[in-house]
Amino acid sequence: MLLRVANLIVKEIIQFARDRVLTLFILLAPTLQLILMAQAVERGINEQPLVMMDLDHSYLSRQLAVELDNSQELDVRYYVSRTDEMRRLLDQGSARLAVVIPAGFGRKLLGASSPQAVQVIVDATNTVAASVSLSAASSAVARFSAELAASYGLVTPEFIDFRTNVRFNPTLDFRYFSIPAQLGFIIYQVALAVASLGLARERELGTLEQLMVTPLRRLELVLGKGIPAIGIGGANFLVMWFIGRAVFHIPMHGSFLLLSGLTLLFVTAVVGWGLFISAVSRTQQQAILFVFIQAMVDITFSGFLVAVENMPPFLQTISRLVPLRYYLVIIRSVSLKGAGLQELRPQAIALLALNVGIWLIAMRSVARRVE
Repeated sequence: MLLRVANLIVKEIIQFARDRVLTLFILLAPTLQLILMAQAVERGINEQPLVMMDLDHSYLSRQLAVELDNSQELDVRYYVSRTDEMRRLLDQGSARLAVVIPAGFGRKLLGASSPQAVQVIVDATNTVAASVSLSAASSAVARFSAELAASYGLVTPEFIDFRTNVRFNPTLDFRYFSIPAQLGFIIYQVALAVASLGLARERELGTLEQLMVTPLRRLELVLGKGIPAIGIGGANFLVMWFIGRAVFHIPMHGSFLLLSGLTLLFVTAVVGWGLFISAVSRTQQQAILFVFIQAMVDITFSGFLVAVENMPPFLQTISRLVPLRYYLVIIRSVSLKGAGLQELRPQAIALLALNVGIWLIAMRSVARRVE
C-alpha cells in the first residue's frame, strides 16, 4: 500500500512540475498577494483631512490648530470662516473632520472656571476612519490642555486616576491583527485550489480511467492526491510566515512548532474539502469556480471580515463548520498572545473533528465518482 501511494505522490509532483502556470501560481501569486494586502494596511489610517473653522484667531486657537496638525492621524488642510464652506467640504468628502473654535476662546479659556467647548464634527461614512480621527482629535485637545495648564502653573484636581495597560499589541498596530489573518486566508486559498484540481485534471485529461485499472484502492487514491496538496500547503505556510516575519515584522510570542502543527491540521481539513470539490467537478474550470464560491462563503463565516460574535445566532452555528474560523483564532493567538495548546484546545479539537468529517465525505465522494 505504501509503495502504491508513494508512486502516486511522485506522479502528482511530476504533474505539478510540468504545469508551469500552476507552479507559478503556487510560488509567486501567494507571495504577491500577501505583500499587496499587507502594504494596503501598512500605512494605517493616517493624515485624515481636517477642516478648521477658527472664529477666535487668537494665539491659543492657533496653538490648538498646530497641535491637531501635529497628530499623525490628522492633517489640517482647510481653514474656513463660514459654516456653509465647512459643510460643503464634509459633504464632498474632502474633509473627514471639522473642528470649530468659538469666538473668545483664548480670552475665556484662562479666565473661566469651567472648560471651554470646542466643537468636533466627524464624517462617519467610514466608521473605522471616523473612530480613529475622533480619537486623535480628542488626544490632541487633551495634550493641548495639559501643556497649557503646565505652562501657566495650573493644578487641576484629579477626581479619577485613569491608567491604561494595553496587552499583546501595545502600539495598537493594525497590521499585527490583519496580516496573520491574510496569511491564513492565502494558505487556505492555495491548499483548496491545488487539492480541487487533482481528480478534475485526471478526468479532463482522460487519465482517470487509467488510474482505475491499477491496483490502487480508493483510500490510496485519496491519500496519493491529498498528501502532495498538504505538502504544498505546508510549504506555502513556511514561505508566507517567513515573509511576514522578515518584511512586515509580525511578532511571534508563541511556539512556532505548535503553530506549524496546528497549521498542518488546518491544511489537512482544507485539502479534504478540496478533494470533495475535485470529485464532484467535471473540469478544472468548474473546480476553480467552486473554489471561488467556497472561498467567498468561508471568508464570510470565518470572522475575516465580520467578527463571528456580531453575526446572528443561526450564522454563528453555520460558522462552526468552517475550518478557517478556528485557524484565524489560532494564528492570531499564537503570534500575538503567545498562547499554548491548553488555551487553543477548543480550536484544535474542532479542527480535528472537522478533519474526520470532511475526509469521510471526501473518500465517499471519490469512491462514488470514480466508479
